[in-house]
Amino acid sequence: MSSEQRADIEAILDERAARLARIRAAMVREAEGMRDSELAHVDNHPGDLGTDVHDEELDETAGIFFDEEERRIAEARKALAAGRYGICTVCGRPIEPERLRAVPEAVRCIDDQRRFEGRHRQQTGH
Repeated sequence: MSSEQRADIEAILDERAARLARIRAAMVREAEGMRDSELAHVDNHPGDLGTDVHDEELDETAGIFFDEEERRIAEARKALAAGRYGICTVCGRPIEPERLRAVPEAVRCIDDQRRFEGRHRQQTGH
């Protein structure tokens, strides 16, 4: 891999990480704004508690997804630094360029990713 290609990949991963940080920050600001806009911090209706719990669960779920994407970006950066970027961690074959353009943090070829997700669905029932 040329230094120019490496720099391009680093820039793409940096942009993905920055985009993720912007989305996360916007969600936090929105959640804080919603809490601050309440007329009272005492629930007036029992349904309010259910709505609050639902919103908190959505925020927590989004945080889990963000954490996972940040982990995958960090993993791709490590692979890039080690000279393994674009090589499937399972079979050792090159990951298709189309896949890397779509998902630059991919660490598995499409076939191994499908198998990975299939096993996950079998184990979790989802």
